[in-house]
Amino acid sequence: MMLSNECSILLIDDDRDVLDAYTQLLEQAGYHVHAGDNPFEARAWVQKDWPGIVLSDVCMPGCSGIDLMTLFHQDDELLPIVLITGHGDVPMAVDAVKKGAWDFLQKPVDSGKLLSLVDAALRQRQSVIARRQYGQQTLRVELVGRSQWLEQYRQRLQQLAETDIAVWLYGEPGTGRMTGARYLHQLGHNADGPFIYCELTPANAHKLNEPIAQAQGGTLVLSHPEHLTHEQQHQLVQSQSLERRPFRLIGIGNASLVELAASGRIVAELYYCFAMTQIACLPLSKRPDDIEPLFHHYLQKTCQRLNHPVPEVDSHLLKGMMRRVWLNNVRELANAAELFAVGVLPLADTVNPQMHVGEPTPLDRRVEDVERQIITEALNIHQGRINEVAEYLLIPRKKLYLRMKKYGLSKEHYKGF
Repeated sequence: MMLSNECSILLIDDDRDVLDAYTQLLEQAGYHVHAGDNPFEARAWVQKDWPGIVLSDVCMPGCSGIDLMTLFHQDDELLPIVLITGHGDVPMAVDAVKKGAWDFLQKPVDSGKLLSLVDAALRQRQSVIARRQYGQQTLRVELVGRSQWLEQYRQRLQQLAETDIAVWLYGEPGTGRMTGARYLHQLGHNADGPFIYCELTPANAHKLNEPIAQAQGGTLVLSHPEHLTHEQQHQLVQSQSLERRPFRLIGIGNASLVELAASGRIVAELYYCFAMTQIACLPLSKRPDDIEPLFHHYLQKTCQRLNHPVPEVDSHLLKGMMRRVWLNNVRELANAAELFAVGVLPLADTVNPQMHVGEPTPLDRRVEDVERQIITEALNIHQGRINEVAEYLLIPRKKLYLRMKKYGLSKEHYKGF
């Protein structure tokens, strides 16, 4: 049996009379209550993202308040647990609250206090569930793809967003490292705070205190932490060791931190900050299943922005994209989709010399593809303003109009781009 979403309180006590009394009080206040006398059985009734709370006696045979909390928090650390304690069990209840219980009430329980505590815990729970659902929806819409890796990436980001622990995202450029960092910020507790990105270099590393000051109450994303002195690295470690971290720290790199730690470029303590939360962002070559949905996603976004109809994408082109080497990964694929939206084939040999696609193309056709791409990019840059485009390309306006007519390009498509 699983608790329904209509049930808002799971009540646990080994004394049947106490169960009946609390059930009556809570139901009269309008709550849907499910009562049980065995915490181990009750644990199995709670499904993922159940929007209710647990109200339990702190001391039952074979299960203390700490045991109960550990049991219920195995799958969901944010499930509110309110403990009811006798006078002798107060120290245990205080300890449980320190370790993550929502709060405790001392017997004899004041009914007004109980109802007020239950109301606050339920409101908090509903806010957590709403944020999770928003997160799932956002990640599904924005982190597009159907590969197994992407599904795991979404889940991992969502789990980590509920904590403020430091995270290391590594991989090739364009694989979704910054996208992951932004979602950890947007879906986390610091979403209303600043999001500060700092690419560290030997020239600016000594100014670390500036981005740290800007990131207070928000998220600090650092790339290349190896440029920091060991003293500065210890400063970061110290900020992440506080009970309440002043900002969330996210590191971005090309490789796992093991190499940097092994060569002594980062101190062991900084490595351990990230040791449990290193996420490898895979290149498109390792997740080809994501290429087609990503291309369609960026094509639709571009056409919507330009108020264009979405062009058909034939299977030959899709096969070519699956075989292509995307050196800049998702970023390059997104650019290809934008060009395709305005009539430039993204698979022209000139775009990427490492491409392994199709038959040899005649020279004239290649020259035309390059010319069309150059004009398209100029129209994009200057938002369809013909005088500026002609000046930029160093050709007369009349010649530009003739070329645009040849390639089916219209200045109207680029206005406000």
